[in-house]
Amino acid sequence: MQLIPSLDLMQGRLVRLRHGDPQQATFYDLEPEDWIGSLAEAGARRIHLVDLDGAFGRPRQGRFTAFPSQFPEIRFQVGGGLRDRAAIEEVLDLGFDAVVGTLAVERPSALKGLSGHHVIAALDLKGDRIVTHGWQAPSALASAEVFAALKGLGFDRALVTDVSRDGTLAGPGVEAATWVAGQGFLVQASGGVKELADLRPLTAVPGIVGAISGKALMEGFIPLDDPLTRAALAGVA
Repeated sequence: MQLIPSLDLMQGRLVRLRHGDPQQATFYDLEPEDWIGSLAEAGARRIHLVDLDGAFGRPRQGRFTAFPSQFPEIRFQVGGGLRDRAAIEEVLDLGFDAVVGTLAVERPSALKGLSGHHVIAALDLKGDRIVTHGWQAPSALASAEVFAALKGLGFDRALVTDVSRDGTLAGPGVEAATWVAGQGFLVQASGGVKELADLRPLTAVPGIVGAISGKALMEGFIPLDDPLTRAALAGVA
């Protein structure tokens, strides 16, 4: 089980949204590069980046494109606005793993031939329904159809967000992550993590390989100087 820090970027600034709502945004007075440096020093080996401008249909941000070369010890994955194959191939060529939401859910066949190791399907759940377009619209396909299509194309890595818990510090969406892991996916669970103890129920589920946390790390609920945090960030917890 690996603890994966999440950085949401809007207009080049670090931000957290409650329930994915841009009207409920909290901006942080901290430079992204400085925060990544602190995470790297604490042992982080994978970081999840979200381009919220891209997610809401605005031009994608270029600020994060240098991160893989600036911090070579960290594997970065990026999502938000990767709605066509060219955009996915661009971030893959820059050295990122691509977290693909709307396209993976609505047109999974468009991913055919891409690396199943470097493409992660973003499955955002409200109950048992997948939502897309920055969590604003329900998927036209049933969840079972999406799972089958992705697995048939060789994609078995998924980032699962329980939208009702994201940014709330109310505990992780264990049920949602467990459900998707049970379909044969290697799951990163996202949403609701407040403290290291929240990782325990996830660790017990086969197929859940990581937990993503943004707000809890940034606001000190999970302290970077705790040896247990460092072990979790390094993926040895």
